[in-house]
Amino acid sequence: MQQKLTPQQLLLMRLLQLPVTSLEQRIKEEVEKNPMLEIESEPDDTHNDSAEVADDEAGDFKGIDIDEYYEDDDYNYREQLEKDRNVDEHRIDPSEGTSFTEALIRQLSLRNLSDRQRSIAEEIIGSIDGSGYLGRDTQLIANDLAFRSGMDVSDDEVNSVLATIQSFDPAGVGARNLQECLALQLARIEHPDDATRLAETIVNKHFAQLSNKHYSSLMTVLKVDEEQLNQALAVIRHLNPKPGWGREEENKGAHYIIPDFIVSREGGQLNFTLSERNKPHLKMNSEYSEMMQQLSSRKQLSGPERETLKFIKAKTEDAEELIGTLQQRQQTLAVTMNAILQHQSAFFLSGDTHDLRPMRLKDIAEATGFDESTISRVANQKYVQADFGTFLLKELFSKAAITTDGEVVVADRIKSALQQAITNEDKRTPLTDEALTEILNKQGFKLSRRTVTKYRESLNIPVGRLRKEL
Repeated sequence: MQQKLTPQQLLLMRLLQLPVTSLEQRIKEEVEKNPMLEIESEPDDTHNDSAEVADDEAGDFKGIDIDEYYEDDDYNYREQLEKDRNVDEHRIDPSEGTSFTEALIRQLSLRNLSDRQRSIAEEIIGSIDGSGYLGRDTQLIANDLAFRSGMDVSDDEVNSVLATIQSFDPAGVGARNLQECLALQLARIEHPDDATRLAETIVNKHFAQLSNKHYSSLMTVLKVDEEQLNQALAVIRHLNPKPGWGREEENKGAHYIIPDFIVSREGGQLNFTLSERNKPHLKMNSEYSEMMQQLSSRKQLSGPERETLKFIKAKTEDAEELIGTLQQRQQTLAVTMNAILQHQSAFFLSGDTHDLRPMRLKDIAEATGFDESTISRVANQKYVQADFGTFLLKELFSKAAITTDGEVVVADRIKSALQQAITNEDKRTPLTDEALTEILNKQGFKLSRRTVTKYRESLNIPVGRLRKEL
């Protein structure tokens, strides 16, 4: 026996994990594809006069006259439907500003390159990621040029053009790794002093020792003292490890968070509402519904009429399924948020993170009767707006730990204690994971070294030897 999901269940799972903005875009796409769907707008008094005029002009018109609709024997239903959807044309306004890739292409146009070199350069620029690094091997780029453009390009040619792109702004763009990125930036510094020249030597010839923070070894090999090494390291720290980072978004304007849930406090009681944008008002197109009724009532249908009836019935089923699934989505969101609100009531009343209770997906799944995967989809990319701020719903979920006194605490408290211990350590001799485990155990947290290592990694904190500083 096999367990299979119905199309409606699959649609519900896809819609559950969508935040408000993505949901709105999905609905717009569905309305554009399905003529049976309409977005129901709230009545507006400013449009009453125009509506009355339209009614007067229409006279006794109450829908589509089927006989008149099929007056032309050569009428192509699908073609006409594409031209008349009763839906405003969807237009995408071009974004203002220049993207990172466009900025590189613009610099390319200012260089005196042959058509062959320009084709290679465009392929290279297309392979540069958002951080500014070349994301593919030069040999693969040569292979792609041969496959797509029929250009037999050598690896040396690609590297030659890459060197030109690496002279573009920002400094470090087109690098294949961090070492090359830093070296490109150091080479751009005009009138380098002793510290800059030492930094170049370290990056170009002793990068492995720099990465592992083997400072004593560096001082020995380079025959410099601690002060000279510190000055060189200061130069390196001022370099940008991700020269392209953030440039794709710099001209796209501000991004606003739209909350999915709005929580309010009234006299010690907690209430929540779904964002109105989470409750789309969809309805069936009345004209096409009437057309389907008229066609269904006929005993004999022509070929185009049968095709039309079949098409409208299929679109009607899709529309009804979407509307029903959206209603089920709203109900699932409401039930889940209600369970979360009850579980974390102390936190929502105080706004203090210390009042957060340990909460797992399993806890909310048991409270609601839903599957854990459903709860996970509900929490995915959803925001909650409370009196004290707006935050991701998934931030309320955390694993529990037990102290030596038997107290149940959330993992965030352990991470906070771990972060504090690392902040206060002597950077000349950073604490090992064993030492951190001992410190946390003294504070009452019953943890193994392996667990402490996982918490440290979740905070993106490197091991002790990589935290060493002069």
